[in-house]
Amino acid sequence: MEKIPVEELVKYKMLPFDLYNENGEKLVDAGEILTSGKLLQISQYDVLFKSTPKHTESRPTTHMAPAAPVAPMEEESFEPAKPKEIVFDKTVNRKSKFKAQSQVDMKSYYATTMFALRENANKDAIQMVDEIKDKILDDVQSVIQEVKFCSQLKLLGNYNDCHALNTAILATAMGYKLEYDEDVIEKLAQASLLHDIGMTRLPKEILEKTSLSQQDNKLFQKHTQMGYKILKYEMGLPEDICLVALEHHENNDGSGYPFKLSGEQISKLTRVVGLCSFFDDLTSNRTVHKVKNTKEALRIMLEVGTKKFFPELLYQFVNMFNYNDLESYDEMIQ
Repeated sequence: MEKIPVEELVKYKMLPFDLYNENGEKLVDAGEILTSGKLLQISQYDVLFKSTPKHTESRPTTHMAPAAPVAPMEEESFEPAKPKEIVFDKTVNRKSKFKAQSQVDMKSYYATTMFALRENANKDAIQMVDEIKDKILDDVQSVIQEVKFCSQLKLLGNYNDCHALNTAILATAMGYKLEYDEDVIEKLAQASLLHDIGMTRLPKEILEKTSLSQQDNKLFQKHTQMGYKILKYEMGLPEDICLVALEHHENNDGSGYPFKLSGEQISKLTRVVGLCSFFDDLTSNRTVHKVKNTKEALRIMLEVGTKKFFPELLYQFVNMFNYNDLESYDEMIQ
């Protein structure tokens, strides 16, 4: 047996060796595809061993106690943000192809859903997610042929009220424009709505800061793993939906987090949702790149390029609507 750090496993798409914990229990068979969900489970162990040609059947000689799994989110030492009442931004985009009331309704439904999820990720809350997902699918499908500019789909106002919705709207629009299968479009909408669910377990002071310290950022980055666990173990959602919460900050070149996955290691749904999420961050001025309109945001997307995104997806997104979108976001507010 040979000790191996979990960070080294990221470079393997398929493991060429058996993987064991310190008690000699096999965790992963040689030849098994190493998904990010599997990586998250493996990372709960402090000590890992890989089989070697000479000792493939031997057990590790260490007599240390079994490694404790990562503590559940409810045992974290901080108090997650929990609003006392349902509030949301009623700002309307006057240039939107969505009717004003529809824009407000989407925000209202989403705020109510997130309030319920913070209280308890039960069947009623899951049903509410499905209802807002269905509304987005219907609303986007009803206007998609009329949309000339990307800005005509954007919800305006408080970022926390709009980001997941905007990501879902963009991912759904992309699905319709590129003629994805209906079930894939539904998954994109649902995964987008829930991709930042881990944020509900972060302390309020972290969410309200405009700049984060190194320690704050380390805590903030935990929202991806928290989100996966919420969707997987509390809500019982399919693995491909859960992986989007876990992987949406991974980059095509392996520079993202939490596992520095790259290329084909990143799930297909995540590639779309991650791209749409980053674009909404750009157009909401939540990145280091400050933009005034969609054209400037698309230019930044192309500059970032394949470091973050799959080339084909980036090309399809940039050409989904008219590139020459010069409408200022401030001027779009009704």
